[in-house]
Amino acid sequence: MPAGRPLKNGVDYFPLDVICDDKVELIEAEHGVQGFGILIKLYQKIYANNYWILWDKKAILVFSSRINVDINMINVVINSCLEWNLFNKILFKKYNILTSTGI
Repeated sequence: MPAGRPLKNGVDYFPLDVICDDKVELIEAEHGVQGFGILIKLYQKIYANNYWILWDKKAILVFSSRINVDINMINVVINSCLEWNLFNKILFKKYNILTSTGI
């Protein structure tokens, strides 16, 4: 077994532009700052996990508890993210994962 640092999943940070693109601004326009916060928390989770996350019942429950936001609100924001192509609809429908080419 080789010595050294263990392999790490994900990244330590992701860029958040000073001026967000229209897709991100649409989420905030629809859902206010809470929608923006949910999106950023999702990005944190996704980037920490190698650029995608499985979005099943367990993940929803844990995420909701961790950020202290109602599951229904989270699902509404995710549906908007899928509608505005912040997340890939095809991969979400086929594999239940949240990711995108931008991520």
